[in-house]
Amino acid sequence: MPSYVANGFGHLQIRPLLKDVSIDPWRPNSVRNLRQLVRSDAVDAAPLKTRSGVSGRSPALCKPLPGARPTHSGGKGSVVPRRRTANLLARADKQSMDNATFIPPNKQDKQILTLPTILTLLRVASIPVLIGVWFSNLSSASIICSGVFVTACLTDYLDGYLARKMNSTSAFGAFLDPVADKLMVATVLILLASEPLKGGPWAGNTWLLPSLSSAIIGREITMSALREWAASCSPEAHQAVAVSSWGKWKTATQMTSISLLLATAGNISNQVLEIAAALAAPMLCVAAFLTLWSLADYMRAVWPYM
Repeated sequence: MPSYVANGFGHLQIRPLLKDVSIDPWRPNSVRNLRQLVRSDAVDAAPLKTRSGVSGRSPALCKPLPGARPTHSGGKGSVVPRRRTANLLARADKQSMDNATFIPPNKQDKQILTLPTILTLLRVASIPVLIGVWFSNLSSASIICSGVFVTACLTDYLDGYLARKMNSTSAFGAFLDPVADKLMVATVLILLASEPLKGGPWAGNTWLLPSLSSAIIGREITMSALREWAASCSPEAHQAVAVSSWGKWKTATQMTSISLLLATAGNISNQVLEIAAALAAPMLCVAAFLTLWSLADYMRAVWPYM
């Protein structure tokens, strides 16, 4: 709680701690309104103490408030605060200061269904659509599945951009966004692992995709548990597992390789699909490596807090 004291020379001091505090500007007794009535050099003064009866006044402590007038009983230079300041200080009691309303810098929107959150929900709703198309008898099922996945990746970028641009964030949206990403990636990897590779140098291979899928899904489960533990441990530990550049490169490589694998999961009928099939599996290997490397990097950063 802020402290106020007369310094013995007729003006108010406020602790320097309160200089940059953001207080509700509509409260008549807020520190912001009080600070406007006090000289800036008095705010920047040394820690508070009652100066009554002490000689050798410093300039920062001895300058009167604007509107102060000389007294008839004090010594040379003695001043008293003007009446308006004195009345305002009388109202700034302990209760009013305890009830001051602090305004957080980035206040979250209390509305749940914001536009970014709706895009995230659409991404979750596209998962059963993708599964249905995968097991359908459509000749272009693999291309449609790849298109659905690419659209989901674009909405992942778009909802984050809109949330920052419109300043429209919510706790529900912050929770749902990473969940939607992990659900989509895990579902697609399971579908891909259920069939052998259709093209490229490893055509017909049955163990590569299940192995890489297990590594990627296992890492995501581990990171979810690690971030939950770090959040309950301390703010410093939670900051240590914030998204890094390794995680961003992992996500980009992973999304690209999965899109190519989906597009080449059906009949490879042209040269473009043959090139995509040749690149898809090696890119997923790179994505799996970056996935495990980023996990090791996060573990190294959070290890001192364990």
